Amino acid sequence: MDDEYYSNIDDDVLDDENYEEDIPENDELNPEEDNNEENDLDDDADIEEDEENDNSILNNIRENKQEIVPFTKTYENYYSQKKITKPFITKYERAKILGVRAEMIASGATPTINVPTGITIAYDIALLEYKAKKIPLLIRRHLPNGSIEDWRLEDLVI
Repeated sequence: MDDEYYSNIDDDVLDDENYEEDIPENDELNPEEDNNEENDLDDDADIEEDEENDNSILNNIRENKQEIVPFTKTYENYYSQKKITKPFITKYERAKILGVRAEMIASGATPTINVPTGITIAYDIALLEYKAKKIPLLIRRHLPNGSIEDWRLEDLVI
């Protein structure tokens, strides 16, 4: 029975010469190996471009006067500030705060609520914290006049 099966196969298919023609030589596979010196020069140019980009980012930060503010100063401003915007959380703020908190939990942060057994997904834990208004993050709203307004999740209507 095996002889009948193999007798139907063409001799051309079993011919090794046809297969060898289709396989490219090593030189054809890696034509870039001959130009090692040119590649090294391109790498140096890429490094210089990266340094220029880093410098331009730093200059943008300095021009925009963005600074890292200690949390004590943020809380001082929070309690003394009169709110202009409405205390409703937007769908964008909700998505951002849930994503950031889920990432924090996935990275090993301790949940602020008692997590029921069986819930192990970081996003689900963040959602439970959100519903309980226990996420320890501030929402910063940038206003058209250039000022900012901070909100705690506890003070917002979900």
